[in-house]
Amino acid sequence: MNILRRWYVAIALFAALILDGICSFRLQSILFHGFGGAACWFTVVGIVLIGLCDDQNIDNVWLSLGIGLIADVFYMGFIGVYTVIFPAICFLSEKVARFLPEIFISRLIVSLLAYLLVDIYVFLVCNAVGVISVSTLDLVKSFLPSLIMCLIIFLITYAFWVWLVEKYPFLDKRTPY
Repeated sequence: MNILRRWYVAIALFAALILDGICSFRLQSILFHGFGGAACWFTVVGIVLIGLCDDQNIDNVWLSLGIGLIADVFYMGFIGVYTVIFPAICFLSEKVARFLPEIFISRLIVSLLAYLLVDIYVFLVCNAVGVISVSTLDLVKSFLPSLIMCLIIFLITYAFWVWLVEKYPFLDKRTPY
C-alpha cells in the first residue's frame, strides 16, 4: 500500500485528464457557444499546482511528460502538442515557485498565466499543423471565457491538489522525521 501512495498524484492527474475529455464533450454546447470558446483543462491546473507545491521534485516533470504523451495519443492522435507543453509548464511552475510566496493568490495568478500559455501554444501548434483553422481574433475572444473556466477549476480543485501533493508527493522516497 505504501508503494501505491507514491503514485496518488499520477493517478489523480490521469483522472483529471479523463475529466478534461468528459467535460469538454458534455459541456461543448456551453463552452463553445456565444462570445468565444473556453478551454476546459483540469490537467493544466493540476500540473501547475503540483509544480508550485512541490518545487524540489524533478519527478513531477517526468510525470507531466507521461501525462502529455497520453493526452497527445488520446486527444490529438499525434505526439508533440501536450508532450511538450505539460512538462514545460511544470518545470516553469517549479522555478517560479522558488520566488513567489506560498499563498493562494500567487498560485492563482501563476495558474491563470499558465492556462493562457497553454491555450496560445495549443492554438499556434494546431493552426500551424492544420488541425484547426481559427483566426487569431477568435483566440483572443476565447481568453476571457478560458480565464473564467480556469478560475472555476482552480477554486474547485485547489484544496485537493495542495493536500494531495503535500501528503503524498509523487515518487517521494524520503521518510518523514
